[in-house]
Amino acid sequence: MRHTTLRNHSWIYAAAACALALLVLPATAKTGRLAEPVVPLLIGAEDNWAPFSSAEKGQPTGMAVDLVRAIFAEAGIPIQLVSVPYARCMAETKAGRLAGCFDTLPDANMRRDYLFHAKPLFSDTLLILARADSTQSQLREQDLENKVVLTTHGYSYGDAFEGNSRIQRMESVADLNILRMLARSRADYAIVYQRILAYQLRDGAKDLAGQLKAVGRLEDANLFVSFSRGWPQIDTTIERFNAAHNRLLRSGRIAKIQKQWD
Repeated sequence: MRHTTLRNHSWIYAAAACALALLVLPATAKTGRLAEPVVPLLIGAEDNWAPFSSAEKGQPTGMAVDLVRAIFAEAGIPIQLVSVPYARCMAETKAGRLAGCFDTLPDANMRRDYLFHAKPLFSDTLLILARADSTQSQLREQDLENKVVLTTHGYSYGDAFEGNSRIQRMESVADLNILRMLARSRADYAIVYQRILAYQLRDGAKDLAGQLKAVGRLEDANLFVSFSRGWPQIDTTIERFNAAHNRLLRSGRIAKIQKQWD
């Protein structure tokens, strides 16, 4: 997985300033003195991955956004979400300028650079797509060897796929782009999440309906928040996140949020 390094971090400083503007300074009942300020965690939210996480008028929206907000709220941890392209989001998290970034499918390389919570934020199926005239079916990762396969820049597709050097990857910047490239016979196959495909065929790729079809799948993808190894007290934050996540799983709140987006 490749990451983009920024030379200009002005957007981070602006977001930090917004976070500081949200400091909570309540007066204590006994002393009347101001309590210690509570600075929201700065979390990056991918800006172009609807319906999971995208930006509308600069504001994060999507199923994963709602899940992250609910879990941190349950944990009692204030956060400031920043909409940012995924590759940049991960680079800033690795550098310690963001506390976390979502959504991530971890692989072995990423686990060396980031920390992850215990249970997936959500799961989805990674489809292998081909043009509608393909006669292939039930393909798996090994069937993609020596084939040109479209993937999205900055995304990880699991250890088996990432570790197979015989797959000839062709990258583009967005899922919509790779769907159009596949329809134009620029590659043999494309890897796209099931919910993403359904969303795109209802939205930006309506004209591709009937031109593409699923001919196989990779292992189901479990998506996480990537946490920065360099962020202060991040281990405690992850522990509280895990506990809150478990409570919301038991209460059915997580399932309810996902159902609202399906």
